[in-house]
Amino acid sequence: MIIRIHFRKTVYLSIFLVILSCKPQTSEIRYYPSTANFSTEKAQFIGLDTINMNFRQITNKVASYYGKLEYLVVDFNDGQIKKHLKPFVYGGGLIKYRNVLEIKSDSILIDDGYPISELKRILKRHYLNKGKNFRYSDSPKKALVEITIDTNKNGKELKDVLINLTRTFDEIKNEVNDTIELKVYFDYLRQFPPPPPPKMEDEEKKI
Repeated sequence: MIIRIHFRKTVYLSIFLVILSCKPQTSEIRYYPSTANFSTEKAQFIGLDTINMNFRQITNKVASYYGKLEYLVVDFNDGQIKKHLKPFVYGGGLIKYRNVLEIKSDSILIDDGYPISELKRILKRHYLNKGKNFRYSDSPKKALVEITIDTNKNGKELKDVLINLTRTFDEIKNEVNDTIELKVYFDYLRQFPPPPPPKMEDEEKKI
């Protein structure tokens, strides 16, 4: 009887260890924009793999922290790398349009538009432009990226966009060997058409 109990414990322990070994192990943590921008005491984390919110709700959640000491951080795994990204939303500050590179799930909204497969080439041009092309950033420090995806996209779909963006950015950063930072803004307002112009007084009188 004692031998059977011992055998069962050994089997259960072996199964547990096998299950534990199958889970992906995090070997590195990366912070965006940079490690210097983070304070674990002020950060409030949300996991994109488990959160039950769409892109519009996530963006509004980020905006709800505007002006507070705490800030929101989106958290996601990219293979064995844990990534913490602090997103921004447009507030009271003035940002030049040329410093913003807008991307969607499948395209890049600059010039006449590019497929997302061109992200590395266009993102590198945006960061290294240094004021030469008036459509791209003034300098690497002022360059930022805006994500504007469908408002109904969920956290996992946002994660796919961020994985592609952060991987591409990391490749560029290693190539240029510079201290560039990835500043990401969330925005969905530009997806809505502008309101119709008001009717002129003369037209109203005719009616």
